Amino acid sequence: MLSPQTPNQRVIAKFVKNKTALFSLLLIIFISLVSLFAYQIAPDSSPDANLQTPSIAMQNPGFKMQFLKLKIDKPAEASFLSNFFLGKALDYKLIPILNAKAANAENVIVEEFKGEGFPIIVYEIQKELLFESENLEKNIVSKTFFLGTDNQGRDVFSRLIIGSRVSLIVGFIAVIISSFLGIFIGSIAGFFRGFTDKVIMWQMSVFWSIPTLLLSMALYISLKDFFNSSFIIIFIAIGLTMWVSMARMVRGQILGVREIQFVEAANSLGYSNFRIIFKHILPNIMGPIIVVAASDFANAILIEAGLSFLGLGVQPPTPSWGAMLNEYKDFIGTNLSYLALLPGFLVMVLVLSFNLAGNGLRDALDNKN
Repeated sequence: MLSPQTPNQRVIAKFVKNKTALFSLLLIIFISLVSLFAYQIAPDSSPDANLQTPSIAMQNPGFKMQFLKLKIDKPAEASFLSNFFLGKALDYKLIPILNAKAANAENVIVEEFKGEGFPIIVYEIQKELLFESENLEKNIVSKTFFLGTDNQGRDVFSRLIIGSRVSLIVGFIAVIISSFLGIFIGSIAGFFRGFTDKVIMWQMSVFWSIPTLLLSMALYISLKDFFNSSFIIIFIAIGLTMWVSMARMVRGQILGVREIQFVEAANSLGYSNFRIIFKHILPNIMGPIIVVAASDFANAILIEAGLSFLGLGVQPPTPSWGAMLNEYKDFIGTNLSYLALLPGFLVMVLVLSFNLAGNGLRDALDNKN
């Protein structure tokens, strides 16, 4: 069998041979797909998976309960895209019950579950108050909470699924911001050298000396007065924090490439400096740029989780793995430890996957191997 001839084919072949990196990439793709179709997968497809039922709070994994549908004011119609990406508000209210049976042609006897240790409430309601008054059976639904419920009676499994979106979206947009800044600043420093390089390197050293999480916190607090959305603040805060690693790498690569003959030829043809940088030099160092971007993606996820853990991330009721870790940290050491361990484990898996995939890509792009 002939070996791949093109550079891209050789890189792909080397990457596929690295089983750890390949598995990590497949895991990232799987989590990304789960995130994209989160509201179609999650049992609780309400916005932010925030359907609260206090009477079934803190139930163990595998807990099952029947619910009775009652009429409410119909929520405003939303578009398909809104329902797909933001969830769909329920057209009815759910009441946890142990049993419901017809008392007569007009009324239904309901045994409502009020929580462990509380007495069962038995009462009658009119059939016309049910969501579908013509058939009692259609108004009763059974739900299984695969990972139990939290302290507000919300489905933990659904909130973990929806929470994956925060980590991936924040990582993706923050990496775009940091890569754009890092590539631009690093290119200027490496190509022009001299006084420009010294000034930029001094700025990099200042940023590099400040702990990343501390700098992100400072930027987050500073930007709160300018933006109402915590999402936008996190994107900018994390993006402005991580540009240094990209800039240092790009600067080093350009210092090594700028003396090669094709750059001198472009100079002799009278091309502008920015054309030489962005059209001739940067395409030749895209491999290292992609590797650093993958590493920055993992760092962005950790920073977002850290900010959310400190209460500075995405605000409730939007689920976030870091926020869930903060919310349930007091349960560590009890029989409910899984509430905090699960989001922490998912953060670890996602960060590790990006790091391993990035290492595999680095090895695949290394022509010496």
